[in-house]
Amino acid sequence: MTIIKIVPHTNGAHANQTTMTPLPEIPEGWAVVPEGMEIPDTFPFVGIEVEGQVVTVMTPSVVPEPEPMPETEPSAEEDLMGMAVDHELRLTMLEMGI
Repeated sequence: MTIIKIVPHTNGAHANQTTMTPLPEIPEGWAVVPEGMEIPDTFPFVGIEVEGQVVTVMTPSVVPEPEPMPETEPSAEEDLMGMAVDHELRLTMLEMGI
């Protein structure tokens, strides 16, 4: 059983949850996605129409582009830590005869 939050997040995605067993009660603000309903490739970025607490229509929606990760240079401390780890690895390998 899959349920979907009726009101989407600000990015257009709907919170959703799938369970192996039926829920005794559907939470307020959520709706059941009927078995066999075609789920668009854009899920959870979908438009939905609901009757009561059952999804009657699900249509594809726009999937936003992911926000680029900021490219940051390692700090001087991170550089030193990396060099120290590399140095210890090399010493260990020498001691082991590798």
